[in-house]
Amino acid sequence: MFTKTFFSTVAVAALFAASASAICPGYRFGVSLTSNNGPWQVFDNACNIVHQVDAKNPCTAGVFGCNSAQTSPTALHLNGQNYACNADPNPESCNGKSIQVCCN
Repeated sequence: MFTKTFFSTVAVAALFAASASAICPGYRFGVSLTSNNGPWQVFDNACNIVHQVDAKNPCTAGVFGCNSAQTSPTALHLNGQNYACNADPNPESCNGKSIQVCCN
């Protein structure tokens, strides 16, 4: 009985470890961009939502500094700190949301 319980516990722990993902290696935050009316979400490396912007164009909401076309964040202004943002070269996601930009 102990062996069966032990292996079940190990299997469950492995499943959770496999499903937990770190995003944007070397960065503090990842940003999920939507194509239309938001929300744009900022995630930490453990896929926790740390900020959400409900705006058609979050580039005008004050949280993001954006490129000249106002289509993609190049900076994140969060909790009094400024972070530079770059396109995410890896196909990553948090909670089903694709991460397109990483900020540090």
